[in-house]
Amino acid sequence: MELVRNLPQQYRQDPWVLALADAILGVLEDQSRRSLELRAQLSLETITWALEIEERAAGIVPPVGATLESRRSVLAARYRSSGKVSIETIQAVADAWRNGEVDVDFAGGRIQVTFVGDYGVPEDLQALQEAIGRTIPAHLPIDYFFRYLLIREIHQVKTLTQMQQLTLKQFAGGRE
Repeated sequence: MELVRNLPQQYRQDPWVLALADAILGVLEDQSRRSLELRAQLSLETITWALEIEERAAGIVPPVGATLESRRSVLAARYRSSGKVSIETIQAVADAWRNGEVDVDFAGGRIQVTFVGDYGVPEDLQALQEAIGRTIPAHLPIDYFFRYLLIREIHQVKTLTQMQQLTLKQFAGGRE
């Protein structure tokens, strides 16, 4: 024990001193463990019990049953949405969203949000729409564009086995 080795020789074998050093060591180990737990609460990737505190400070009321990942994404989007609004700011908010790859553009006086990842309407789309809605000026219209499977991407391209693994939501008008 490092603590005891730093003591004068005559105290290193004393039972009372050893018991005291052991108690002190227990307290120090507990403080070290708590310090590591606290450090984990400072990152959006690892925050758990402090998430509720951060949400309250940011004015976020998570929906009932929201997953930890969804709540972290909403919080990240809120943090990224402050300041001057630009396409880069809106893109940063969209990048905080956990359910897909998103490209943001501004064309013809409209904000265009294009989902370039998975096919179909992504899960938890409402959370992204709310985050972007809080970020953009109210007078700007916004359009959402989704990717769907096209016949040219399937016909004589995919095998029957690959086709069986596709879900209906990947096709326009498909629902699960």
